[in-house]
Amino acid sequence: MSKKVTFKEVAELAGVSTQTVSRVTNGGKGVEPNTLKRVQQAIDTLGYVPNKGAQLLVRKKAKVFGVISLDMSMEGAMNIVEGIRVESKQQGYAISISVLEPGDDNLEEAIRDLKAQQVDAILINLAVTKEVAEAMVKKHHHIPFLFIDVPVEANVSQVSANHYQGAKKIIKSLLAKGHQRFALLNGPENSWAANQRKLAWEEEIKKANAKIIIQAEGDWSAKSGYLETTQMLLHPQKFDALLVVSDQMALGALRACAEQKKAVPQQLAVTGFDDTSDSAYFNPPLTTVRQNFLEIGKQAVQKILHQLKDHKVISKEFIEVELIERQSTMLLDKEVNSVQKIENLLQEIQTILPTIPHQ
Repeated sequence: MSKKVTFKEVAELAGVSTQTVSRVTNGGKGVEPNTLKRVQQAIDTLGYVPNKGAQLLVRKKAKVFGVISLDMSMEGAMNIVEGIRVESKQQGYAISISVLEPGDDNLEEAIRDLKAQQVDAILINLAVTKEVAEAMVKKHHHIPFLFIDVPVEANVSQVSANHYQGAKKIIKSLLAKGHQRFALLNGPENSWAANQRKLAWEEEIKKANAKIIIQAEGDWSAKSGYLETTQMLLHPQKFDALLVVSDQMALGALRACAEQKKAVPQQLAVTGFDDTSDSAYFNPPLTTVRQNFLEIGKQAVQKILHQLKDHKVISKEFIEVELIERQSTMLLDKEVNSVQKIENLLQEIQTILPTIPHQ
């Protein structure tokens, strides 16, 4: 790759100041004809290409944060970006957004595009591994980064909801209601946030001597929630609670339950995570964990502003979450609860029978 030619090199070859080169590349107004000619010749000789994005920023005196985000058809991603936008505006910054689909490998290209726009910092609102995040910060060390879905062990600045504590709250609520046989509908394997929720569920279920009957993985979409739940409901061993990693996936899960005549919550409790704006209007209304997406976005901006003052600052902020209990996990009445216990007992007997030797 050829070396990028700078303003300074053009100025030195033409024997003028960098301010003169700037005036020439912005139209040449007020520059002497002979000087204009020398600068143009230097530009042609060196192959200098003016950065139009930088010129626009200079003219407007704009300050800009770059944001790389998941598809904003997902409500959580959309609201985090909105929090970033609101707080950035409050602090005198605009934002430039690059959207990547789940599984998209063009992260490095998105970073290069934002850097070409001369953004002041980059906020990444998608799943990134510890290794990738640290390598990214090292490679692009002249610009501050902040991450919103990265392992806490990563030596990078980050802001996120307290996913682990939120997941603990929801599983403890189900255990307290008497549920003992669980299905887990997890999120993408590369998402630290999704893995924190799964880890909390598994730990609490093991601690309570309850059982995980089956696990599956979706991609945050309602479609994946529907498809994976449809398959899980065909499993020969029954479960009495379905933990879903997001509200959007839970929406699909509830449709699958309705199609297979699995009554929620009478036969199966279903939970989500996020408390999106529609979750209170699902059928039935969804028990979930409320994330403050707007606050996550606002805190991300606050932390990146600190980094702009001192690039060596590494900050980690975890936003508290709240359990929201609704009808999808409503406590069963005694009669229905007794039926559920009988079903669980019959299931246990069916599991044990094949292991008993015949006389």
